[in-house]
Amino acid sequence: MGAEVEVVARVAPPRAPGKKRTSTTLLHLLQLDNPDGVFVFAAAANKLPPPEPEPEAESLIDKIASCCRVFTFADDDAAERDAKLERLEEVLAAVRSSGKNQPPGLDHLVMVALVKMFAANLFRTMPPPATCPSVLAEAADEEAPSASLLPSWPHLQAVYDVLLAVIAAADAKALRNHIDRPFLTALLALFASEDPRERDRLKTAYHQLYAKLTPERAFMRRSMAAALLASVHECGGGVAELLEICGSIINGFAVPLKEEHRGFLLRVLLPLHRARWLHAYHRQLVYCVLQFVHKEPGLAGTVVGGILRRWPVTNCQKEVLLIDELEEIVDALDQRQFDALAAPICSRIARCATSCSSQVKFRFRLITLLCRH
Repeated sequence: MGAEVEVVARVAPPRAPGKKRTSTTLLHLLQLDNPDGVFVFAAAANKLPPPEPEPEAESLIDKIASCCRVFTFADDDAAERDAKLERLEEVLAAVRSSGKNQPPGLDHLVMVALVKMFAANLFRTMPPPATCPSVLAEAADEEAPSASLLPSWPHLQAVYDVLLAVIAAADAKALRNHIDRPFLTALLALFASEDPRERDRLKTAYHQLYAKLTPERAFMRRSMAAALLASVHECGGGVAELLEICGSIINGFAVPLKEEHRGFLLRVLLPLHRARWLHAYHRQLVYCVLQFVHKEPGLAGTVVGGILRRWPVTNCQKEVLLIDELEEIVDALDQRQFDALAAPICSRIARCATSCSSQVKFRFRLITLLCRH
């Protein structure tokens, strides 16, 4: 048997009665320094005022603020209008140069002033459209009505240039901090402008904001969908430009498509075929629809059915547009997919054979050749 090992535990001596342990907590140390119990922390006592902008930034802010005055270009002083245009060009140069800094970006107070300037110059109540393409032109070669051009476009163009430069120069975090949903909603309402130059600049700005404001993408898609749906029943501009943005967005959708994306096809794009002014945006609409068909060919049946249900009764030129669209859809399908849709397509095209329009009859022959294959 081995020797037994005795383990002796060391026990701390008992504390003398009535003697308290010395506290070393932070609260105890503070109580020793301030017996009255009033604690003033250095961060609160030495609260710093908001930082003042740099002299260069302060000069830029003053220049931006002076650009908030809006001219009507009716009876304004031409010298003052020219002075504002010069200041806008100087602001544009300053914003572009800030994007080349290391790190690139804009001062917070400068961004606040810029957003205020954008709102003052761009956001306005849109008048009702002077002309509405309610019916298609009877003659194919008829010239479209002249666009309504804004007299204030020289200033608006400069403001849009500054907006595009800000989007390019600022990082995503700065944009999220200064461009909120009310700003995006007001920007979307400007697509009702009758000046195509403004809608084109607006299209670029809104699309670039969509690319940078990742958390707001779902909100922006819903806003565009609501604007497009409203155009089915109410004549308004900007549908073609909005569909161009949507076409780029749809092109980036991952496969398989989300239910939200399929819903956009069913509840927004297909109803747009019903509008009487389809010719104003049909090319952009076809591109969006074909993107869905290319990504998920199984949606072709739903698309064809939706087009056939909205087929015009007496509008021959609208029939021409829809036949062209069916041709492009059929061309994107393989033989098996086409066989499943041949009967309803050929049935509808056969009824177009009695149309008084020579264009419809010409396209009827093209579709007939496709159906034979």
